[in-house]
Amino acid sequence: MSNYGDGVLRADQAGQGQIDEVERQLVAEAQSGSVEAFSVLVDSHHTGVYRIAYRMLGPQDATDITQEIFLRALKALRRFQYQGEASFRTWLHRIAVNACINEIRRRKRRGQVEGPSLDEAMETEDGPMSRSVPDETWSPHVLAERAEVQRAVRRIVKTLTPKHRAVITLVDLEQNNYEESAAILGCPVGTLKSRLARARKQFADRWEAYQRGELSMAD
Repeated sequence: MSNYGDGVLRADQAGQGQIDEVERQLVAEAQSGSVEAFSVLVDSHHTGVYRIAYRMLGPQDATDITQEIFLRALKALRRFQYQGEASFRTWLHRIAVNACINEIRRRKRRGQVEGPSLDEAMETEDGPMSRSVPDETWSPHVLAERAEVQRAVRRIVKTLTPKHRAVITLVDLEQNNYEESAAILGCPVGTLKSRLARARKQFADRWEAYQRGELSMAD
């Protein structure tokens, strides 16, 4: 097997085309049984998968579900094939979203749905990762108001259906483009746009109800 340096594919070390070719080689070797190649793929994509799990499920289960996602990917890897513009990342993120949706549905059946925090930093193997651009206004009343808004957003997002939570996570929170988000969800771009519009409309309606004092934000 070729020497892959520190074991992580980095966009600042090579052009995207070169990265794609290296990843294709890694995938092929992992499909042939190379544990080292699969480990490099895990290192390269761990943060992205963890972010999806964190945003959709919250911090308590993000680590466990991330491990489960990579185990699922390993079991299904021999069946993976590059098709058109579909990438390994897209395939892997689709597994991640589906695993999170299944977990959300299991929680709903148990009556234990808990949404992720939209304002806390997430912990990764490299230390805390900021979820948004820091607000440089530190006056107490502004911070208090922001915390109230963030709590409201968190409560409203967790009331959405699993599919609507997934599309908002991919497009609005992770800021993937429509084409990649549609590929991850396995649906046409038009379907994704319609689903996103419905999710945003649901969120907007519930936000307005919250502002009118008609929606409780209690735990």
